Amino acid sequence: MTAHRDLKRLIRERQTKTGESYTTARAHVLRAQAEMLGPPAEAPEVARPERRDAIVLKLNRQSLRVRMLGEPGEVTFRATGTWRVAPGQIATLLVERTWTWRGDDYASGTIEDAKVDIAKLGLTPLPLEGGELEDMRAAYEPYRRPDPYAPLWRKLTAKPRPAFEMDGIAWGAFPDADPEDNPTCDAAELMEMGDRAGAYELLMDTVHRDLRCLDAHGHLGNFAFDHSPERAIVHYEIGMRIGELSLPADFDGVLPWGLIYNRPYLRCLHGYGLCLWRAGRTEEARVVFERILSLNPNDNQGVRFCWQDVKNGLTWEASAAAEEQANGVQ
Repeated sequence: MTAHRDLKRLIRERQTKTGESYTTARAHVLRAQAEMLGPPAEAPEVARPERRDAIVLKLNRQSLRVRMLGEPGEVTFRATGTWRVAPGQIATLLVERTWTWRGDDYASGTIEDAKVDIAKLGLTPLPLEGGELEDMRAAYEPYRRPDPYAPLWRKLTAKPRPAFEMDGIAWGAFPDADPEDNPTCDAAELMEMGDRAGAYELLMDTVHRDLRCLDAHGHLGNFAFDHSPERAIVHYEIGMRIGELSLPADFDGVLPWGLIYNRPYLRCLHGYGLCLWRAGRTEEARVVFERILSLNPNDNQGVRFCWQDVKNGLTWEASAAAEEQANGVQ
């Protein structure tokens, strides 16, 4: 934690002095630190390539930060194609070389495969707070006909249901950090300022710190959504599955949007459903959208409109075209 704060302080001091972007200042600070440490030692060849499964903790440009399954500690794994995996996946690595430099472990080789297998991450589920019964018909303005969502709303709010809030770690509010220091909010600000690379690096640092930060997974999914929904869905699914660790199999409570620590999980669900719909997996998307509406019947995200389109058999492309036409876009 101290090293993390020191790095941020050095970066901000350089930004103040030079006027550089966060990414440029960070690169200069890290380069200066590397030069002080000196060049890495020669990497000895291992006896033979070894296939290992590892938890992906963070992506760098040409390496992964991983933890080999069944072993303590972390390894920096150098390989090409690191963009093909995501933090929170289980990667199958073909390890060709291993070495140690200044007490840190390194390896290099090939990334053979990666999959989502949350059970193997060994994570402690985030706790849920609350559980008091909430009468949503009394708390929120009801949906009435002719709104197509009205029948489902009445079903979901037929009786009071226990309301919960997820732990602050899901949002990026770490218990050992300054309450005003939220890395996912900082990343969003960097994006707004046009520093996409800086935002991406900060999100990677955040999931490395704790894979249970659902908001970071959601933001990483948003990064990829427009140009690669195939990659985006992996980030959304990881955040969604980690969030599900907190919910019993028979969970019938609600996670209201008004309780902000619930929002990262609901966003990951939403992104996952949109990716399914975009990929033509319409029935799966419908199930996800109905799940979101069940958890947050007030629907602050506008999921009911996606649900209605999917229910009516509209493809992603047809829905987008109809929306453009309604908005007068030629």
